Amino acid sequence: MLTTKLRKQGSSVVVTIPASEAKNLDMNVEYIVRTDKNGNISLIPKLDNPFKKAEPGEYYEKDVWADMKPAGKEVW
Repeated sequence: MLTTKLRKQGSSVVVTIPASEAKNLDMNVEYIVRTDKNGNISLIPKLDNPFKKAEPGEYYEKDVWADMKPAGKEVW
């Protein structure tokens, strides 16, 4: 098991990941950093907005419930 320490660099905190452990990480990707209540740190690859290049109406779905009438005690 490898260990590391946090260190302060300017107004940031740095954690060094040994290259042998980072071989599956893409150095050209921006990551979202998340820490949980137990102090676990997760690096989540930041994805581009999938709707950025979408054509108008590309993600539209027809309202299949529009013609349905109430059948019981639903509030209409």
